[in-house]
Amino acid sequence: MKIVEVCPYDMTRHGGVQNHIRDLGKWLEGQGHEVRIVAPPAMSGQAAQGIDHVGRSRRISVSGTVTEISYLSGAQRRTLARELTMWGADIVHLHTPWTPLIPWQLWKACRLPTVVTFHATLPESSLRGLSGWFYRSAARYFQRRAGASVVPSPSPLSVLQTGPGVPAPRILAPTVDLEPWRTAAKPERPFDPLSPHVVFLGRLEHRKGVDVLLKAWPRVVERLPAARLTIAGNGERFALVDEAMKQPWGKAITYRPAPDFDDARRLVASADIFAAPAPYGESFGIVLVEAMSAGAVPVAAANSGYATVLDGPGADLLVQPGDSDAFARKIVELGCDSSRLREMRNWGREHAAQFDVREVGPAYLELFEEVARG
Repeated sequence: MKIVEVCPYDMTRHGGVQNHIRDLGKWLEGQGHEVRIVAPPAMSGQAAQGIDHVGRSRRISVSGTVTEISYLSGAQRRTLARELTMWGADIVHLHTPWTPLIPWQLWKACRLPTVVTFHATLPESSLRGLSGWFYRSAARYFQRRAGASVVPSPSPLSVLQTGPGVPAPRILAPTVDLEPWRTAAKPERPFDPLSPHVVFLGRLEHRKGVDVLLKAWPRVVERLPAARLTIAGNGERFALVDEAMKQPWGKAITYRPAPDFDDARRLVASADIFAAPAPYGESFGIVLVEAMSAGAVPVAAANSGYATVLDGPGADLLVQPGDSDAFARKIVELGCDSSRLREMRNWGREHAAQFDVREVGPAYLELFEEVARG
């Protein structure tokens, strides 16, 4: 098969959707299929290898997070559609298709069998009024016309509809190649009693909860004076990190700009605890799966997406979203109990394996073949 993956986001920045698209594409190629990834231009100006960067884009802030809006001119749209047709594309896979405008433009121009994945879990405020009408209308538009629609968990279902002419979406977990994360792990590394290394890796924005973590940190240091915190990422809330490092309790905080993929794996593999305090907007939790594969134990906000990943024994690692006191207590609880940390590290590595692309990839391939035949 010849498969076109269409990403509305900058493929050169870190993100669960981007990692999923990239790793699924590589796995499909390893199975003998051909894949092309279409995405907006890199905001850094440096194109990613193996990506068809097209159109123009602009970065904006929406609902406490950063995203891109992108656009193809009429000539660009026609040229790309003609090129993909001549290439022999069999199917198009659109990700978060309501994100303006390249996914919709390319889909309209190509007229190919289509799978759409709705990744976004929208905050309640976005589901009211005009914005809520837009998201529901856009979702219904694609649900009616696509060969199949997918959600990564029940989390995004609040914006989707079912009924006559609107097929129900299928729940299919996003997937990544976990082997590089497992390779980075140091499973025999002992935990230092009472001095856990906590790592936050992500965008410094409200949706990722770095403010919750920084509010929790003084309480952690009060109980565990030898604890260390590394914050890695870029974003509008860097000023909060900078201010925290100037405080007496902030001396053990280290800041690093967003690392590349190899450095990110090494950093997470050095962590005892991986902090994931995102209060909302998570439809799954690829970042948790990656962290567990690297040997870090996540402490995470119990948003609907993260709760999908941390089920069973992992539910004990979840805390109320936005509750900095609860977040601190959970870090302290684990930091004081190396045997518990070791137990959850072993559980996490085994639990994460079910989301590896070698396990989930065949389900995507089966879906693509089904829609292409239809």
